[in-house]
Amino acid sequence: MTVFNTSIYPIIGMSPGNSYFKDEEIKYLLKTAVDKYGKVAVMIADIPAISTYIALGYPENRARRDKALPQGNLLKNRTERAMVQLGYTKGQVKIIDWENDIEPNENYKKSYQHIHELYESNGQFQHDADETTKGVITGSRREIPDVAGATKIAVHYLLSEFAFIDFAPEFFNVEKVVYIYHKNWTVYENYIAGKYDGIVKGRTDFLLMENPWETYRSVWGAEDEEDGSYLSSLDRVEQSKTLRVAFTNYPPALIYDREHDSFSGIFYEIIVAITKKHGWQIKWSEETGYGVIINGLENNRFDLFGSTVWPTPERKEKASFSRSLYISKAYPWTVPNFNYEQMKNSSDLRIAVKENDISHSIALSDFPNARLVFVPQLLGPQELLQFVADGKADVTFAESYLANVFMNAKGVQLVQATNDPIRTYDNTFIFKKEDVSLRDLLNNEIEELIQNGTVKELIQKYTGSENTFE
Repeated sequence: MTVFNTSIYPIIGMSPGNSYFKDEEIKYLLKTAVDKYGKVAVMIADIPAISTYIALGYPENRARRDKALPQGNLLKNRTERAMVQLGYTKGQVKIIDWENDIEPNENYKKSYQHIHELYESNGQFQHDADETTKGVITGSRREIPDVAGATKIAVHYLLSEFAFIDFAPEFFNVEKVVYIYHKNWTVYENYIAGKYDGIVKGRTDFLLMENPWETYRSVWGAEDEEDGSYLSSLDRVEQSKTLRVAFTNYPPALIYDREHDSFSGIFYEIIVAITKKHGWQIKWSEETGYGVIINGLENNRFDLFGSTVWPTPERKEKASFSRSLYISKAYPWTVPNFNYEQMKNSSDLRIAVKENDISHSIALSDFPNARLVFVPQLLGPQELLQFVADGKADVTFAESYLANVFMNAKGVQLVQATNDPIRTYDNTFIFKKEDVSLRDLLNNEIEELIQNGTVKELIQKYTGSENTFE
């Protein structure tokens, strides 16, 4: 076993039989992890997966011989193929041999015993572990006569993963490990936060790592993508008479009612006014996470992002922005009785962020020691506040308007942790860095809408305030 005497070791978990882990996904995860940490371990829990296949109705010998081990070997082969393609060595990517390195390890056995005892004694942990496991087995195509009984068999897989990650710092001889997965794993995130036993797991962490294609949802279909051969976005729009707009639900700038497939909001009405004036149609191209807006513009998936974007320093390096329509002040938000001033410099502070979002920008700049809890890109900005309300994070950043909308809708209470804003941002449209023709047109139109009072009227309509708001 190669031992790295560094402070942190990332671990990618790959589940045997999970169709998500195709070649391109594995390649993306490996490259992103190695680029970030310099190395990565791949955990393929093929031996624990035997219990999953038994729960699905396979005899134990077939569960092992025909399912768990072959599926595990398939993932190992795909990982090795990706390593070759990326030019990585075994020192950079370690594929864990569960049967020989983990299963017989006495310290792993002790760790498993501890996790199993917690499962047996803590009703909330047992419920959450069972529900997570039940979701896996009921998601299969096999008929399961006794779901509750099958869940109790299959939960061994989840407990085994927990036990390994708990003992992984010792296994790798490092101070800390970070478990990487392509979607949130609530039961594990709750576990390391100490929700079940009151003990924060300082030597283990969790990192959401989404492939960019997972962070936008096409509305009209890939067949409508352009080849980018036009001289500018404005040329394309004027020739086609169609403005392709991406969006995210961000009240009051743009409000998307998914149930009725309808739009409203300050930015929405401005887009409608401008396209009507120029005789353009609006094509709502895709729902997009903030972390991949610039990628979408550069790859010509859309001409305009229809929700507000705050021009952070990181974004300014890669994109250009319209003039500001109004100002927003961002504050830290916590649950009541959380001692923000005492905790803000602590390495135990958990901040809910979205990758490449303003929350991420603030956290990296002002809280370098904090633990970042990533929220999926396609969840709305209010989900950052939901993570705090649910105890998954201690703090996040939002303007008062959005926080009040969230609290009124959810019936929960959060508190503004400081009197002064942590940032003040302009609310703008975003454009390609060098392609300024469409930006210049919108700037002229926005100026006219500001001068004739339309923007002020829209702010009043959607916020009840005649002025810029926080």
